[in-house]
Order: sequence, then structure tokens, then C-alpha cells
Amino acid sequence: MFQQAFWLAKKELKAQWIAISLTLLATIFIAIFSSILLDQSVRKLFGDEMMFYNHTLLDIIFLVLTPSFAAIFMSRPYLNFQTVKDDPFSKRMALLRSLPIPIPTLSLSRILLMVGTLLMMSFAFYLTITIVLPGHFFELLTPVEYLIFILFWFGYALAIGGINPFIEYGTNGKILHIVPWAFIVVFFVTVFIFYNLVDQGIVETVLVLIKSHGWPLAIISLLVGVWGSYIWNKFLTIRLSKRDYL
Repeated sequence: MFQQAFWLAKKELKAQWIAISLTLLATIFIAIFSSILLDQSVRKLFGDEMMFYNHTLLDIIFLVLTPSFAAIFMSRPYLNFQTVKDDPFSKRMALLRSLPIPIPTLSLSRILLMVGTLLMMSFAFYLTITIVLPGHFFELLTPVEYLIFILFWFGYALAIGGINPFIEYGTNGKILHIVPWAFIVVFFVTVFIFYNLVDQGIVETVLVLIKSHGWPLAIISLLVGVWGSYIWNKFLTIRLSKRDYL
């Protein structure tokens, strides 16, 4: 089952190379902007200078945008509101369902496609940030702590990003465009409460916790990410078995 699911995911990635390339370019652009905010955050928290910057933007990038790296967000379905009517993901799944492929294999292929996309975009994102960051950054946050920071947010993106294949193939085009806005509303409510309780940004708090707790944060986040992907795969399998795409 895994080999067939892997073959399906790889074939689809190759078929969408243009959209993937555009998504990579957008991810690199986001990373360049993120490196500036991340450097300012570390200088504020662990440096000697007073630093004023928009920590809300930094939280938006890591809490809202990094999970979107699990989707090819520069593809036509995400950029065109005609998706609401045309529902291309459902049509694609209808075609796949017409083939002699077991539902668990189809579901697993969507999860593998999500993981492969997330790995590519996350690699480009964090590599770009690492290259752009100034040298003094690693005097305030050690390379090991920076690696823990990357793994923590990758685990988070893996856990949240697993919802993408479920929305794409388990729902319809309308839900595909509604969910991001709902997620943004939840984000702003969450950060508003968090700021009032902690008086600090969420990414800032993670950086401080990394200084004090280290590797357990990354390990827990990765385990949650793997568990989240497993759960979303189960949900998608159940959904595909009940939904009539034909």
C-alpha cells in the first residue's frame, strides 16, 4: 500500500512542478521578510539593546503561514475563487476513485503529498532564513537552539498542515476558501488572549522556552506532528469511504 501511495504522490508532485516552483518563490520571499523579524526578536529578548518591532507579524508568519507550506498554495485552486464552483479537488478524487485503488491507499497518498510539499517548502523557508540572518544572530541564539526552533515549528506545521488534504479531498471548494479565514479569526482571538495573559508574542515565548527547556520542545512538537498526520489520514479515509465522488 505504501509503495503505491508513494508512487501516486510522486506522480502528482511532478505534474504540478510549475505551481510548486511558484510556491517555492513565494516561500523564499516570506522567508526573507521573516529573517528580519526573527533577528529583531532575538536581539530584543537576548541582546542588550532596546528593540521595537511588530511581533504580531512574526506570530502570523509562524502560526498561520508555516502550516500553509503543506499545500501548494500558488496553484490555481487556491488563487481562483472559481474553485468554489468548479471544485477541482473533488473532480480529481472522482477520477482516482474510478481506478482500482483502495481508499486507504488514496488517503495515504494525499498525506504523503502533503508531507512532501511541507518538507520542500520548509527546507526552502528555513534555509533562506539561515542564509539571510546576520552573523551576530547565532551569538544570541546558538545553532543548536536555532535547530530546536526549526524542528519545533516544523512539528507544529505538520500537525496543523495535515488538515489540508482533508479539506481538499474530503470537503468542497467553498470550504477550501472559508477555512483559511476561519483560521485567521481563531488566530487573532488566540493571540489577543495570549498577549493579555503573557504580555509577549507567541514566537517570543517559544524562543524563551527553548533557552530554558531545549530538546524536549522539539521532540514533543515532532511527535504531535506525526500523530496529527496519522489522525488526519484516518479522518480522510473515513470521509472518502462515505463520500460519493462519482
